[in-house]
Amino acid sequence: MRERLLPPNRRTKPPPPPAPPSDPAPVVKAAPQRACEADKARKSAARRAAVGRWLRRLQWVTGIIVVVATSVLVAWGLHRYLRSSPRFAVKHVEVEGARRRRPQQLLKRAGIANGQNIFALDTERASAALVTDPWVERAQVRKELPNKVFIKVVEREARVLLSLAGKLYLVDGGGEVFKELAAGEPYDLPVMTGIEPAALTRDRTAVAMQMRRAIELMGDLSRIKINKRYPLQEVRVHRDGTLDVIIGSDGIVLAFGAPPYRAKVAKAERILEELRHRGASPAVLFLDNRAHPERVVVRMR
Repeated sequence: MRERLLPPNRRTKPPPPPAPPSDPAPVVKAAPQRACEADKARKSAARRAAVGRWLRRLQWVTGIIVVVATSVLVAWGLHRYLRSSPRFAVKHVEVEGARRRRPQQLLKRAGIANGQNIFALDTERASAALVTDPWVERAQVRKELPNKVFIKVVEREARVLLSLAGKLYLVDGGGEVFKELAAGEPYDLPVMTGIEPAALTRDRTAVAMQMRRAIELMGDLSRIKINKRYPLQEVRVHRDGTLDVIIGSDGIVLAFGAPPYRAKVAKAERILEELRHRGASPAVLFLDNRAHPERVVVRMR
């Protein structure tokens, strides 16, 4: 049986194609807008934080500037007060150790004056100025607030007069030639001869050592009993470093030769005492026999 062919039913026409899905555009567009707003909020917060940090730094720098400016003004005011107040003007000066120089002479050389501001006084410079005086070996200047200055000097002690190129120079205990003899200075000292100007220029240290040795010998002679009877007159320094000493008003020569000298000094004292008791007048005592140091040759007048 053949199928019955029926006309198409209008009611049963194929269903329309499915509608395209709804457009998600509104959802896609909403997300970037919220992200942009969040980004703007973050940037705004970052700007506010940066401005806050900048303001804090500005406050910190301003505070430092204010503190520094205040400190500078205070320091300037204090400096002006210290340098101008009469409270800190020098009124009392004490000088210790000066014998050859009067206190006024030392003050003038050191550049110190009454009424001078004590903070303007440079103690190191004043001390250096004092030792430019030949008689001053060491000096110390000290200040005590508010208005006192202390000066302590150590003067040289002249031990012998050095005869050099027709002039006389003062020599201290260390063998230092410190000045030429001037009026009013000690001249009643033994005289040292035999030092050549060329030697002094060539090797001052070696010459100073020779003079120290001679001064030590003079010290030994000054301590013996016969020193008052035979006062020291002259010390001769030979080129080889040996020494002769001239004592007494008669000019007795003690030829000491090379060091050591202490035993020779004691021997010379015994012989001179013995000769005095005998009423003899010696001219030279030769105490420089190296081969037989126990022997002394005496040349009579």
